[in-house]
Amino acid sequence: MSARLRPTALALGAFVALVILYPLVFSSSYGVGVGITAGAMAAGSVGFVLLLGYAHQLALGQAGFCMIGGYASAILTVRYRFDPTLALLVGVVLSIAVAWVVAVPILKLRGFVLAMGSLALHLILIVCAFELPALTGGALGTYGVRRFALFGLTLTTDLAYYFFVWAIVLVFMAIGLNIDRSCVGRALKAIAVSETAAGSVGIDIVRHKVQMFVVAAAMASVSGSLFVHFLRAMDPTVFGFAFSLNLITAVIIGGLMSIWGAALGATVVIGLREVLRGFSLPMWESVIMGALTAIVLIAFPRGLAGFIGAGFARVFGPDRPARPSLSEPSGNALSPCTDRPAAGEPLLEVHEISRSFGSLKAVNSVGFTVPTGAITALIGPNGAGKTTLFNLIGGYQPVDGGSVKFRGRAIGEMLPNEIAALGVGRTFQNLQLFDNMTVLDNVMSGRHRFHSSGIVPVSVHAPRVRRDEEEARRTALEALRFVGLRDAENLLPTELSFGHQRLVEIARALALAPTLLLMDEPASGLNDTETEQLARLIVRISLLGITILLVEHDMRLVMGLADIVVVMHHGQKIADGPPDRVRADRQVIAAYLGTDVDERVA
Repeated sequence: MSARLRPTALALGAFVALVILYPLVFSSSYGVGVGITAGAMAAGSVGFVLLLGYAHQLALGQAGFCMIGGYASAILTVRYRFDPTLALLVGVVLSIAVAWVVAVPILKLRGFVLAMGSLALHLILIVCAFELPALTGGALGTYGVRRFALFGLTLTTDLAYYFFVWAIVLVFMAIGLNIDRSCVGRALKAIAVSETAAGSVGIDIVRHKVQMFVVAAAMASVSGSLFVHFLRAMDPTVFGFAFSLNLITAVIIGGLMSIWGAALGATVVIGLREVLRGFSLPMWESVIMGALTAIVLIAFPRGLAGFIGAGFARVFGPDRPARPSLSEPSGNALSPCTDRPAAGEPLLEVHEISRSFGSLKAVNSVGFTVPTGAITALIGPNGAGKTTLFNLIGGYQPVDGGSVKFRGRAIGEMLPNEIAALGVGRTFQNLQLFDNMTVLDNVMSGRHRFHSSGIVPVSVHAPRVRRDEEEARRTALEALRFVGLRDAENLLPTELSFGHQRLVEIARALALAPTLLLMDEPASGLNDTETEQLARLIVRISLLGITILLVEHDMRLVMGLADIVVVMHHGQKIADGPPDRVRADRQVIAAYLGTDVDERVA
């Protein structure tokens, strides 16, 4: 186990010990029942953390999938005498099917609109439960649900059911932790910070959102079934809006980015609710829960789990370097690019592409070719359309006219992640690092296109997934050494200087093993010394056989590095060719000096 994971493992182990010891302290039927209720809510909270905390999808209608699982267990066991385990599994399948159908349209929504859309789904299910009495029992519900039986073996005591429920929770937590330490977990965290940067490393944003929506729905369905077999009844009020609010509160209190924090938050919410009932203060439940949520958000932004984990880290965690050490870059740390056309042959072909924003033609019929193995610079005054052109090449904006071909293949209609998967890396004018991940994880995310992101092998941490992770870590460390960073892998990007953050972004792009690297103003914000170091790094990247297309304002850097220079002005290409020829071009001089050359000479 790595040193950076040890504090989390210790905190999780302490929580598991409390779960095991709980029924020894609260051994009454009531106390064990509270523990069962907390466990059933915790099962749904784990999936909600993956959806809300990791993927930042504000889908607040997860209680609707608890309803599907709850009604499946109640109806199938009472009316059709299904084995409870089979009924639970049927509920999971139904929830997955519904989630799969609604995920793509509903996840196109963002923020508050997504929250309302998902709550509308929950409301539809509540109305259906009331209006279909022949199936659901209507307002009276379905009663007489049998105790849970595990493939025929009935759990006859509440204590046995308590340990079964929390065993399910621990399985869900293990799945969540496996997802967290995989390429899927990094993809979710990347999506949460910047979908733009996530696409640049080959992450299929829609796919991963749908995956987590389905996983969260499946876990919520199990949660609903566990509740119903304890309550022995199901009606439309069991999983109403109050339950949704409690689920959201549990995740916030426990920690939006903590798998085991979800279970901790559920335990706190259920425990506090029962305490208030014990003091005959149920009417104050919403007020106190709201106040507690606000206090946690202000005092403990990472939730109770984050606060506890930080305490363990201070005592048991590894020493963190105050700043990374700079090492001499290793020229052979990365493998050279061999999967490419012959040197000099066209790698990227831009043919008469255009892009308009209303009446403004940001890019107007621009065409040029990037030869394999060359450093091609795209220059021009501010507002010339350079970044827009980069976005058209990278798939971030649609092309109005013309075409873009990479290795002879049209990519103008592709998404950014599809273009990245072909071997096109990208850095950004404004840094696009994932500040919720360490430097190492940032760079490892660049290996996404090479790894299996199937949710089943990832959930069980299959051997293939472990091999992928080992390969990603090794390559990421090599990329960090290549750019000259050392001892920074366990730091967050925000703990580095701006110049070092630039190097991390370049290392992430190199981890993609690109054939073509698009660099958008990499010297922006760097001092003279850092710019000189960057120039040497770009040369070394080129020596790996990686073709570079560079947008830059620093003319000394451009003229000292570029094999070919393409000049844009007012959205049009006005010159291209070797640096010496472009430097002497009259239109280029006029564009940069802001007047006609003949007038200035006169």
